[in-house]
Amino acid sequence: MDFPHIKTIFPKIGSDEVGKGDFFGPIIVCSVYIENPDKIYGFNVRDSKKISDSRVNKIAPLIMKTLKYSVVKIFPEKYNELYKKFKNINIILGWAHSQAVKNLLEKEIKPKVILIDKFGPEIRVLSHFEDEKLKHKFYFFHNAEHDIAVASASIIARFTFLNEMRKFSNLAGLKLPFGAGIHVDQVAKQLKSKIGKKNLNKFVKIHFKNYLRI
Repeated sequence: MDFPHIKTIFPKIGSDEVGKGDFFGPIIVCSVYIENPDKIYGFNVRDSKKISDSRVNKIAPLIMKTLKYSVVKIFPEKYNELYKKFKNINIILGWAHSQAVKNLLEKEIKPKVILIDKFGPEIRVLSHFEDEKLKHKFYFFHNAEHDIAVASASIIARFTFLNEMRKFSNLAGLKLPFGAGIHVDQVAKQLKSKIGKKNLNKFVKIHFKNYLRI
């Protein structure tokens, strides 16, 4: 089934993640269930990467009040532990997406399709489900945020990530930057001198190149 056709099918689940490219902070995965898209058309929902954080902070609570959703948070310390074990971020994301979807399915919903923003091999998600009929409802597409359900999930995930980053910044006593470019290294060095190398794994993803640079 092609992507444009999937976009017209309801009810559906859409799932997306935020934070996998950020040196600081957690990975957040969100799955959203939409029965009737008319309920949120007025929110002008789009991929969270294409709208400002202030806009995310404004519309995410509205979406959260309107739709059923599930959020899975993987904080740095746990993420580092999992990455050390699996050496593969897609395995971690596969578990997180499947868990978010399972949490939603427990709410007695009946999606016709389950749409995941494609991040790696589909088996990373599907291996967590045994029901073959359910597996056939899954579809994986790159840039799936063009779908209203995945875009809604993206916005809630971003909203949650922003809140968690504020908490981490308060804990660190430093404004922690987003991304993983060289620009974050200076803050990471400041944090390292403040809390020691041993405690950095509570704030950062230690397999990133930034960790070696500092």
